[in-house]
Parts: sequence; C-alpha cells; structure tokens
Amino acid sequence: MTDIALRDHLEALIREADRRYEQRFAASEQAVLKAEHTMNERLNSMNEFREALKDQSGKMATRSELERVEEMVQELRRAKANLDGRLVVLSGAVSVAVSVVLWVVSRVIEVL
Repeated sequence: MTDIALRDHLEALIREADRRYEQRFAASEQAVLKAEHTMNERLNSMNEFREALKDQSGKMATRSELERVEEMVQELRRAKANLDGRLVVLSGAVSVAVSVVLWVVSRVIEVL
C-alpha cells in the first residue's frame, strides 16, 4: 500500500468511527430525553395522587372532632329520653284530669 492509500484508508476508518460515535451519542441523547419525559410523567402522576390524598385528608374529621360529635349525640339522646319521659307523665296526668272532669260532670248531670 502506498502512503496515500494508507492515509485515505485511515481517514475513512476515522470518519466511520466518528460517524458511529455521533450515532451513539445521538441515540444516547434520545434515550436520555425519553427517560426524562417518562420520569416527568411519572412524577406528575405522583403529584396528582399526593394532591388527591391531601384533599381527601383535609375533608376527614379528626379523632377529637369525632369524639366531640359523639358527646353531642349522647347529649341529644339523653335530652330526647328526658323529653319522652316528661311527655309520658304529662299525658298520664292529662288523662287522669280528663277522667276526673268527666266523672264530676257525669255526677253533676245525675244530680240534676
């Protein structure tokens, strides 16, 4: 081989190696961009999930709030039971009073 042919051959090998390195670099860049895009999509969906959990937890009652509501319900139950008892006694008293009045009226009518 002559010097010129050898030089041309080596330059062709170098150009081919450069072209391959550029292709590898371009493929590597493309892979990095795809990975970055995929990671951003995943992070966005994770952030949406976190926001949903945050919204949900903001709407939930705390233990102390639930205990307070339970106390209020118990208080309402006691008040209703008390009122029911009073109404039973009152209806009994009204019944007795009406019976007495009717008895008195029937006696007065008999006397006349």
